[in-house]
Amino acid sequence: MSRVPPGSLPKVPLWIDNQAVQDAADDTVILSRAGKPRCELVTASSSRINEAVASSARAFKAWRRAPAYDRHRVLTAVSRLLPARFDALSEAHKRDAVWADALLGADRRTAVNVVDGAAALSIGVDGWIPQTVDNSLALVLREPYGPTLSIPAFNYPLTLALRSIVYPIACGNTVIMKSSIHVPQAHHLLGQIFADAGLPPGVLQILNLSEESVAQGVSQMIAHDDVRFVNFTGSTRLGRDLAAQCGRHLKPSVMELGGKSAALVLPGADVDVAANNILFASMFHSGQICMSTERAIVHADLYAPFVASLRALLRTVRTSAFELVRPGAPAELRALIDDAVGRGATVLSTPTFSETGATPTVLADVAPMAAVYATETFAPVLVVERAESVEHAVELANAHESGLTAAVYSDVGAALGVARELDAGAVHINSMTIHDEHGLPHGGWKSSGWGRFNGRGALESFTQTKNVTIGNGARMPLAAL
Repeated sequence: MSRVPPGSLPKVPLWIDNQAVQDAADDTVILSRAGKPRCELVTASSSRINEAVASSARAFKAWRRAPAYDRHRVLTAVSRLLPARFDALSEAHKRDAVWADALLGADRRTAVNVVDGAAALSIGVDGWIPQTVDNSLALVLREPYGPTLSIPAFNYPLTLALRSIVYPIACGNTVIMKSSIHVPQAHHLLGQIFADAGLPPGVLQILNLSEESVAQGVSQMIAHDDVRFVNFTGSTRLGRDLAAQCGRHLKPSVMELGGKSAALVLPGADVDVAANNILFASMFHSGQICMSTERAIVHADLYAPFVASLRALLRTVRTSAFELVRPGAPAELRALIDDAVGRGATVLSTPTFSETGATPTVLADVAPMAAVYATETFAPVLVVERAESVEHAVELANAHESGLTAAVYSDVGAALGVARELDAGAVHINSMTIHDEHGLPHGGWKSSGWGRFNGRGALESFTQTKNVTIGNGARMPLAAL
């Protein structure tokens, strides 16, 4: 990424107060992919950040008191508008990176589900009336936090961006979203959709930051007194840093972080179905999903037939490179695989690399000290492990620091018992590790983060309780002081 004078590339402005914002004083950078310029990004200066946050704080005063049905009306309108904008959004995504049509199609369906769910949530924000010791009336209300810094990941580009916006605003918060440097052109288009849906100015701001300015800009927003909440989806490494900053400034947060999702293949499993779905979940979108299956933990009694089925299935998978969005990802992946092979790993499918991608890689006999054993690859890689018993399989799965999702292939009765023992935010029985929808609270255990998106989980994450009591008018006994 280099600083150059403005040219003929598409320009991606800021979005502040329902308007595209750019002027001569705003800095710009050129973003490239594989050496080819793709857009000119207008980046937010420190003063622009303060401007956006101040506007968000002003808008919050009215938005928090807006009738729930006003929020419902806006979000329902967003859902109606989205299908007509899908083509423009997909074109913007493809200008920034290479995306499979299957991924973009799935992303569209999930995005609509999320927005529809948030619309329903907006009129479902509730409280309760608890019993009190003196039988007086007490109310427990759920109230929004205020201006929320949203930092979505790039990999499910539409869904993750919308998720970071619609759940906070459904609960009465305002949002300052930091666009992803990997997909800024599509992220910018979201501002106009919400404006066209009737969202008041200031409720949604979209700010761009360059690689050089992102650390300082995000830190400025977290530290800002008017920013009251943070939600982040991304790697565990970045999550640790952002969570530490939130801690220093006492800012509550939702952190949906990385994973190394394991699928357990246990007695009672349909081995061919398990192999098929595990391979799909490890390679879909080039493995660039936080819920991707990166580990197959197979009971010893099923190991040989599972590997045989996997080998047969690999021959049906295309041999061209699976594209990776992040620059440098193929080189990082090659280093991980070389390290594993150097430590004795068996390669079940030999990878090839391009400048921007890699073919699927399946490894067995990976030494625990190999980096790929513990590292989230975010690439088309699967590690196959042998477990000597059901208990050993659970032990292997839980040994990793992360705990986002897992899968269990077995008969349902046995699998339910195993699911209870796994340290993960979601366990899918006889289905793949990739599963997310509005009705299911989504988030991780352990180093995969805290807080939840979706449904009731989002309501509890993006609101805080307030107790309101109504006294009986009795005088306090001053003489007892």
